[in-house]
Amino acid sequence: MHRSIIAILLITALLGMQTNAHSEYITVSGADGTYDLHAGEFSGLLGSTDNQFSMSELDLLAATLHGNGIDTIGHLTFFLANTDAGVSLIGLFDGVAVNDPNGSISNHFLGVSATTSSDTDWFATGNTGSQTEWYDLGNGTQLVNAYLGWEHEQTSAGFAWGDVQTAQAGTVTLYDIDLTEFAGEPIQFVTYEDSHWDVAGTADFSLMNQYAFSYQFVPAPGAVALLALAGLTGTRRRRI
Repeated sequence: MHRSIIAILLITALLGMQTNAHSEYITVSGADGTYDLHAGEFSGLLGSTDNQFSMSELDLLAATLHGNGIDTIGHLTFFLANTDAGVSLIGLFDGVAVNDPNGSISNHFLGVSATTSSDTDWFATGNTGSQTEWYDLGNGTQLVNAYLGWEHEQTSAGFAWGDVQTAQAGTVTLYDIDLTEFAGEPIQFVTYEDSHWDVAGTADFSLMNQYAFSYQFVPAPGAVALLALAGLTGTRRRRI
């Protein structure tokens, strides 16, 4: 079949696919299960150039999830969102609708250790005294270690990797240093489908007060079709 006809057929199939296809997503795998997290929209988020995750951004995230019936207080919530830093993996920790750092004293503490390729940036925040360190592990891999503190029901904390479309795989390990007000299975993975946020799965810390998961970016079906189209139309045999 002539290549131009193949290209037309692929484009037609692609246009039909766009109507029903899911968005790009990541697959999260941990000891408690595997979950697909689809991205929602949060424009104007994660636009800083100094790795800062602002309190107002945490407010917006918590308020939006609360509006969808998802309780973020007493939970470590992970989800995927389209932000100014690209499609970003975000962790919202003990999220309150309005952060008030005035006079707050940290009484909850979480350790975060996360790796991905060096093609993206990280964002983190917590109360005064929280610390974040970045390391170049070589071979195009970066590591961020964070010690995050906040006051339960007055402030919250957050961590994010930007642009998972470029840095497509990574790992996250959480350390329960002191989360006294958290109930069982406090880790929740949230996805965006059918115009609303919903909990895809929950998890708990191990007996060693740790929880680790890996993630892998999965492109939208349309992007895969375009790659196939490029492969079919990009090469031609020379006639002799």
